[in-house]
Amino acid sequence: MQKETNRTDEFFLGAVTHSGFTTSFKSVIESEGYFTYILKGGAGTGKSSLMKRIEKELPEGDRTLYHCSSDPASLDAVVLDDYKVIVVDGTAPHTFDPDIPAIKQVIVNLGDFWDEGKLISHKDEIIAAMALNKSYLARSGRYVCALSDICFDTYSLGCEALDIHSIKELASRIGKRLITGRGSGSGKISERQLSAVTMDGFKTYSKTLFDRSRVCLFNDDCFAASAMLFDELAALASSKGYDVILCVSQLLGSDVTEHLIIPELDTAFVSLNKLGDIERTGRAVNLTKYYDPELMTLKAPRLKLNRTAARTLMDEAAKTLALAKAAHDDIEKYYIAAMDFAKLDKSASKLIAKIKKRKV
Repeated sequence: MQKETNRTDEFFLGAVTHSGFTTSFKSVIESEGYFTYILKGGAGTGKSSLMKRIEKELPEGDRTLYHCSSDPASLDAVVLDDYKVIVVDGTAPHTFDPDIPAIKQVIVNLGDFWDEGKLISHKDEIIAAMALNKSYLARSGRYVCALSDICFDTYSLGCEALDIHSIKELASRIGKRLITGRGSGSGKISERQLSAVTMDGFKTYSKTLFDRSRVCLFNDDCFAASAMLFDELAALASSKGYDVILCVSQLLGSDVTEHLIIPELDTAFVSLNKLGDIERTGRAVNLTKYYDPELMTLKAPRLKLNRTAARTLMDEAAKTLALAKAAHDDIEKYYIAAMDFAKLDKSASKLIAKIKKRKV
């Protein structure tokens, strides 16, 4: 199937889980043949703005944008395939440093363009705002962890009632119809974060899914049937040489698949549920019949309670993330006032010129 040119996919760089902030982006940095520019500097030093400028001024080819789950309007990374270049925010909570300096990665320090004296003159205010931001992020993390527990309970109940044999048969039928021929890849299975709890609520970059020429929808409020179906399809596609992308679920932990993308086939498999934000448009396969009806009837009160609790926790997490964003904005104003953006712009122009020379 012919691949669309100039595709822009969007994901989150990572998200808060029981293990703290987690991300699989290190595997992207380790991609063969890519060079990575790691941006360092505090809030308000222009890291996201620089990446947006790079993405805008180098329009050729496919690219992937990685957003910040605390502030989806902010970019955490951009990958430009035609240049074999990655630009990423390497500051906490997603700290990255060069493994092979100058050969595979290099640090770009935006702190070179701030006036330390101006920052020191506001040290008390900056420290207080950072402490407040950290406190709100920790609180939102607790809400998200509780939300994850609730959702995982629903998933576990679904696993208990799941007709595994029938799901495998369904995967086999779909595979024979849609995953044909041999792929040109190595069968690599990658993980990406397509959705996350944000200050705007639960957000999915659904355009990354629905821009495919073939999109297969599945209704599954218990998560388990779709997760197993997609894992089976991913294994089948991988065995045939197709590289695949597993979109893992923040609500259920990084081991549970939420959506599946097979880029070479320009195909996406999408799960729909009551907690997600993807509109139920088009025809969808209802996976309810792949759960034991008697067990599901028995578990119905618990599942209903879980859905109610999950919505409440999601709302509280979003509200707290909004408070964290307000504290972060307070931090940014001091760094913005201390930055020499004229010098930064000149440095950015030089960086873009370097990237242009890497065009494949």
